[in-house]
Amino acid sequence: MCQSHGRAVAPPSSSLDLTIATARARSPAPVRGGVSLLLLLLLPHASALAVHVQQGGACTCLLWGCRRSLAPSLALPGGASDSQREALSSLLQNAGYSGAPTRVEELSAGFCNWVYLCEYEEAAAESTPERAEVTHACTEAAEVVSAIEATELIDTSAELLDDDDQRVRVRPPMRKRVARTVRTVVAKLFSPLAKLRLTPAMRGAADASASDHGLGPRVLFSSSDGLITDFVRGRTLTESDIHAPRASRGVLRALAPRLAALHSVSLPANPPVVLWHFMAQMLQQIRQSGAALPQGISVEQVEGEVLRMRSRFEELQVLVVNGHGDLKPSNVMQQLPAVPEAEAEVDPSALSTDVTFIDFELAGAHYRGYDLFKLFRTSGQRSRKNMRAFLSEYLRCIKEHKAPERRSPFSRRFRRALAVDELDELQAETLAFEPLTWLEAAVFFFFAMATYPSKAHEWRPLAIDRWKCYLASAHLVDCDGPATRQLLAAREHKQARIARRARRINAAVAA
Repeated sequence: MCQSHGRAVAPPSSSLDLTIATARARSPAPVRGGVSLLLLLLLPHASALAVHVQQGGACTCLLWGCRRSLAPSLALPGGASDSQREALSSLLQNAGYSGAPTRVEELSAGFCNWVYLCEYEEAAAESTPERAEVTHACTEAAEVVSAIEATELIDTSAELLDDDDQRVRVRPPMRKRVARTVRTVVAKLFSPLAKLRLTPAMRGAADASASDHGLGPRVLFSSSDGLITDFVRGRTLTESDIHAPRASRGVLRALAPRLAALHSVSLPANPPVVLWHFMAQMLQQIRQSGAALPQGISVEQVEGEVLRMRSRFEELQVLVVNGHGDLKPSNVMQQLPAVPEAEAEVDPSALSTDVTFIDFELAGAHYRGYDLFKLFRTSGQRSRKNMRAFLSEYLRCIKEHKAPERRSPFSRRFRRALAVDELDELQAETLAFEPLTWLEAAVFFFFAMATYPSKAHEWRPLAIDRWKCYLASAHLVDCDGPATRQLLAAREHKQARIARRARRINAAVAA
């Protein structure tokens, strides 16, 4: 109900949400002949301006601004379900986006989450009239009605209605010139898989933390059902980008300080590794669903392997950091092109080397080597040269974060030798995480099969492949496995160098 001049005007019966404004002007004489006239002018976006002249000498102007409900008009690509449409509509409305987006594009609609690009047109008036006037020729004063909020107003000639010199003149506003801009955001809806793995408090928390530290897209809104972030222009990396010959001088050099910054974000003392929580949640769902795993694989066997890997990595006492948790190349964005896009398509390395991370759903306290190996994991040929060059730059950046201005008491020659030892240790630590990255992936696809039985045939080949890769690499971290031996040897070599240096310093002090 809208009040105008002491008169209540009820909105028309409609499912649309109507904003109504009224204006009333009394004439000195009634309109003769029982004239009842309705002039209806359609405005953009299903809005309407109605001027109703009726017997009795009253001119009533109704201004209806239809704000269409987002859910019925929201068109999602790919034949999205009604539940997805309603969920996206609700997420956008809760975030303050009351209108329907001008464009919705599906960025990913996999089994993990549903991610959509949403565009909104924004307009700012330059310097033109903001109100429409409705006047009566015989009135002593004109009534003014605020125009509905619209980015464009109609442009038409004035309408003149004559009846024995009693005239009602509707003077339309001038065309409103506007400067249009497009606001692009990314809306992510958490899927049932995500909600089973993450508690409500965990959903979006890591994205917000990365946003606060400038390590991911700016988070505009977050809830337990999804989040909305700024859109990052660029492209996601691929395995070939990581292992390309020139990568160590381009994108990997830019990525090293970003990952070092992410891993340097402080954590509480002795935090539990969230990877084990995620796998426990997935195994619980697999067991509760009663779904059958691929032939020859049992839930008990998978649970046993998870416990074995947890025991092994706890014994190895590897470093825990604030990790991404799913640092595959496709979760790294190479940002705005530094050259024309046509040239960038021919040579992707010509893109800007500025990078950022996306999809922090599984972020938290993680093993450092888990992030590092997942970045370089590939089904093709792994470039050990690129890995070593990246790890060397990463270590340098880590040291800057820890002690940017502290000068070492050791000689330059010793520092260089120690840096090589530290690099050998980090490389051995990284390579030791190969089996765990495959095991987590296998458990995830078993989890997907159990959660979406109708699509189990799609996930089964992926689950079997990851499981086979895990079994083929699990021996690496056995007590006498090659990765274990290499890691322990690198640590021993580094500690021996430090001990020798300490003995020399003590001897010099004693002398």
